[in-house]
Amino acid sequence: MPITENVANLKRFVSLLVRSRVRNSADWRRWRQKEENEKRMEELFGYTRLEEMPSITNLVKPFFHPELPLIGLNYTQVAHNVLHQYPSGWTGPLRLCRGIIFSRRGKLVALPFPKFFNDGEMEETRELPDEPFVATEKHDGHLGIIFEFQGKIVATTRGSFESKSAILANGMLETIGSGWETSFPHNTTVLVEVIHPDTEVIVDYHGEEAFILIGAFNRVTLEDYAEPALKKLAKRLAIPRAETWEGNSIEELRALVAETNYKNKEGFVVRFASGFRVKLKHAGYVSKMIAGKLTPLYVMQRLMTDTFEDRFADLDAEIQIQADRIKEKVMAVSAVPGDKKAKWKYLYELFDEEERTTYRKKICRDFYNWLTEQGEGEVAA
Repeated sequence: MPITENVANLKRFVSLLVRSRVRNSADWRRWRQKEENEKRMEELFGYTRLEEMPSITNLVKPFFHPELPLIGLNYTQVAHNVLHQYPSGWTGPLRLCRGIIFSRRGKLVALPFPKFFNDGEMEETRELPDEPFVATEKHDGHLGIIFEFQGKIVATTRGSFESKSAILANGMLETIGSGWETSFPHNTTVLVEVIHPDTEVIVDYHGEEAFILIGAFNRVTLEDYAEPALKKLAKRLAIPRAETWEGNSIEELRALVAETNYKNKEGFVVRFASGFRVKLKHAGYVSKMIAGKLTPLYVMQRLMTDTFEDRFADLDAEIQIQADRIKEKVMAVSAVPGDKKAKWKYLYELFDEEERTTYRKKICRDFYNWLTEQGEGEVAA
């Protein structure tokens, strides 16, 4: 459905929460447990729950400003981890739940980027549009969502008004955003990468503190600002615009990011003329990133989505070796004697004790069931 309808449905959802007097996370937890509320959410989010799919109430989490009458919406870690297996679950309204902000009166206050994916990660990014595009450097900080409300400039992250990064960004507004009360464009959501020693993930910015403009939306017209408008906005706010790549084709860009010698850059965001976005990450960056989270959970998820080879094939040899060793361990479940409970237990015990959660237990069961469907799980059953 068009973005206008998606936003309208989210407004209705927020109004439903307000009418139900949901004011904080505890209220939300109680509200979401009622079956009639789940059904209403499914209607508003256009969500069809197939067998094994999570409840819509597990995919969305509202967050609340401690002082201002504002409600934000964010998709959960469950959505991020599970919906790769069920891409139809990424409905239009759910994709907008990436830090979208409404007032308690139902007015759209801030509109950030909808959810978008890596090149080749989902069906929609495997054959990219044949359109003109702009590729800008993807910086390795935290997304800052900056907007005006009741005469005040406010910054948040996509999941909390009170996160460490949100507090940091609001502090940076006092210096970097000094004077924005008069220069900040009316009805505009400004999207920045918050660069600070405390927001670094992998790339080292050598102590730099900055807002780098990466996008903007008009909250009234819902316009997604294109490159010329973003350059003007960066100049108006006196902050840098993300650097633009000067190449000529997606194939050329793919070849660039495949080079493993890019060790201190994350990658690029490509915006096509239609507004469609896709991420391309440097192999060197991905190598470091995966090395930090190379776990049985990650490997099982990649195997179930048939993305294991794609994710590891072009990475450093050490990473490939580690990934293959973990793959061997999880695939060895087919040779474990006993019934399926014994096999689930084997997979579950691959995790460190402190990581043995209900969610990981479910992934172990899902993985063994998937392996059985492939005809590889019944070898020793």
